[in-house]
Amino acid sequence: MCRMTRPHRLSHGQSPCSAETGAYCQARQRLPERFFSEVARKTGQQLDANARSNWLWKGRPVYMFDGATVMMPDTQENQQAYPQNVAQKPGLGFPIARIAAIFSLSCGAVIDLAIARYAGKGQGESTLFRTLWDALRPGDIVLTDALLCTWTEILILKQRGIDFVGQLHVMRNADFRRGIRVGKKDHIVRWPKPFVRWMDKQSRKALPEFLEVRECCVSIQQPGFRSETIVVVTTLLVGGRQLGLEACGA
Repeated sequence: MCRMTRPHRLSHGQSPCSAETGAYCQARQRLPERFFSEVARKTGQQLDANARSNWLWKGRPVYMFDGATVMMPDTQENQQAYPQNVAQKPGLGFPIARIAAIFSLSCGAVIDLAIARYAGKGQGESTLFRTLWDALRPGDIVLTDALLCTWTEILILKQRGIDFVGQLHVMRNADFRRGIRVGKKDHIVRWPKPFVRWMDKQSRKALPEFLEVRECCVSIQQPGFRSETIVVVTTLLVGGRQLGLEACGA
């Protein structure tokens, strides 16, 4: 920060500020963790709200969700709040935190984020994603990796009026011989309702018997890298309409 401030002051004929950053670092350490999350959230939401209409996709906002882990200094306070990996012996690992965030594709800013322990019940990316759903509005499109490409996540987003785009989960296979053919290796199929363990019997019974999604192969070509083909899953169907599959054997 000081490196940026000194040239600015000198260019305006002002005296340079001190190059010592100790006081700044000490002051920053006294700020609560929640402060940084709130600043990032409010700044990102304001930037996203002011995004130009031509930055949207066909007039619709697109948001990306992703997660990562970070390591922190090995202090007793950090170990208590964010314990190290349980596979490591005490004293041989660093505190680890899991961070998940929703980014605006139009401006690249974080509009909401969650921080949790690295491991334990309710600490996975899927759980953190559900805590951030309120940042999304009907008509939005969310883009995720394969981890979030599950029947339940896609259904709940669709019920909220939010469309999903993501890579096919490794536990699923795309059979392009079934469903309504849209193009070469591009079709609309029904995913049958799975057994959702974390739901009670009444909630599971209320779920629809199937979920209509579109699966299509996408070729990724980047100079200097080997080309790759992935299967993309989305609730953005042909013409934006839900197509009946009763006569298609899907």
